[in-house]
Amino acid sequence: MNKKETDMVDVIKCPHCQYLMGYDDYIEVGDMSGEFEMDCEKCQKPFKIDFCSMFYFTTEKLKEDK
Repeated sequence: MNKKETDMVDVIKCPHCQYLMGYDDYIEVGDMSGEFEMDCEKCQKPFKIDFCSMFYFTTEKLKEDK
């Protein structure tokens, strides 16, 4: 993975104090990308959020009927 990929996680990270927050309260079901502004839950400083949804798929063989 490159540096940019390792900086991405499934949480909102405050750019001021590095506090980690969940995102469920800020993104509607079905939103695939967007942007918004918010205040940090800890330090209360404002910052901008830009998000893009990603999907990861895994596969496995089905058991074959005999």
